[in-house]
Amino acid sequence: MDRHSTAAVNTSSRTPGGDEAARTIVERVRETLRRYRMLNGGETVIVAASGGPDSTALVYLLAELRDDLLLTIHLAHLNHGLRPDAVEDAAFVAAMSRALRLGCHAASADPRALADREGLSLEDAGRRLRYEFFARVARETGAAALATGHTSDDQAETVLMRMLRGTGPEGLGGIPPVRTAGGVRIIRPLIDTPRHDVEGYLRSRGIGWREDSTNQDPTILRNRIRRVLIPVLEGYNPDVRQALVRLAGLLRDEVGALESLAAPEIARALSGRRGAVIVAREPFRRLPVALQRRAIREAVRRVRGNLHAVGFVHLEGARRLVLEGRAGSRVVLPGGVRVARLPGGAEVAMDDPVANPAEYRVPVPGRVVAIEFGLHLRATEVAGDGLVEVRMGRPQSDEIVLDGAAIGSELILRGPRPGDRFAPAGMHGRTKTIADYLGEAKVPRHRRAFVPVLTTEGGEILWIIGMRASERAQVTEATTRAVRVAARPLLA
Repeated sequence: MDRHSTAAVNTSSRTPGGDEAARTIVERVRETLRRYRMLNGGETVIVAASGGPDSTALVYLLAELRDDLLLTIHLAHLNHGLRPDAVEDAAFVAAMSRALRLGCHAASADPRALADREGLSLEDAGRRLRYEFFARVARETGAAALATGHTSDDQAETVLMRMLRGTGPEGLGGIPPVRTAGGVRIIRPLIDTPRHDVEGYLRSRGIGWREDSTNQDPTILRNRIRRVLIPVLEGYNPDVRQALVRLAGLLRDEVGALESLAAPEIARALSGRRGAVIVAREPFRRLPVALQRRAIREAVRRVRGNLHAVGFVHLEGARRLVLEGRAGSRVVLPGGVRVARLPGGAEVAMDDPVANPAEYRVPVPGRVVAIEFGLHLRATEVAGDGLVEVRMGRPQSDEIVLDGAAIGSELILRGPRPGDRFAPAGMHGRTKTIADYLGEAKVPRHRRAFVPVLTTEGGEILWIIGMRASERAQVTEATTRAVRVAARPLLA
């Protein structure tokens, strides 16, 4: 993970004879980019820049490669406001961007408030806010990729942390070198480079960085793993970090191969009926246990669209129900997925007795995470010059802009309800039921209860999220304060 700082480390003098070592690291990063097909050349890349050694080295390494790879590089820095000197980190990143002639984007966020509101750890809240910010910058700049400074040491620490918390093969695969989230490709060019070499590169080039005092905090699990557990394990195996990195790579390869080879077998056990997934007991029973679990995961993914909050204990309960449950018995998984035992197997579908998912109250401004919908919803105020951009901008499928005076201080996010009607934008006040609209849009019946709907506190429908806005509360020339509501998929 990147290290922020309480003071810039003074590395103004170059390490004697360090040029050759630095060139070696540059070539290693070039090889990592090639091996994992992170970049093809000619792309715009966002670099997550904290000012710590990992992200600072990443910025300079990509800057060294930009001419060869024809890269356009922008830095993105989010101030979490957790330390009084955090503003100095932002100033450090801004100065680095100017020195290297790179674009720079900075913002502030409040992870403590999000952690308190959503019941998250401070670390998880900060990570969520960072990736939301990075995704926004990527959209604004048209970037093809977001580069983060994760090193091979981060990989080893992540594998150990997941072991301690409990995980399966996917979790032990650690940090993927490349993944896609929120429509952005996330790449880790330092994933094959140890932290020691990263700092050696900075010293060889005479580059300073920032240090984060929270990296000494023993209450943070990752810090204890780095400073206590790994040194103990090195007493048994001096190369334990590299052994853990190899384990992660092997398991990612194994999981990928298993998914490919297992797909035909799993397909024989699953079939669609009335918008649900049927698990045929006999083909399912003949599968190895590992593939039975994968079949249940796939069935849940098909009917719900994601696996957010669905853990091992839920999947194992569903697996045993298919094999051992009595006809008519059922279990309900997080997100409203029902697994019901049938005479010849089981049906996996959205739970009929739960007519609607939870209702979420969205403060204006504010944000919520709605797991059932797989969404993060954020409401921000727009005033002054921003209103001109709003009036001139094109509508977005994942955003809506509303007249702030017409919606009050709170919005409601929920699923459709019987009798819901709205006036679709562009239909000149004519209304229709949401049920009719979803039918015309060919949304499967089993998914309709979990189509997200945004309303006022009084129940007036403003937006079928991602599908159609209402004419209610639209921005006009008379609008003096607008509210932009953005709906983003939850990051993996």
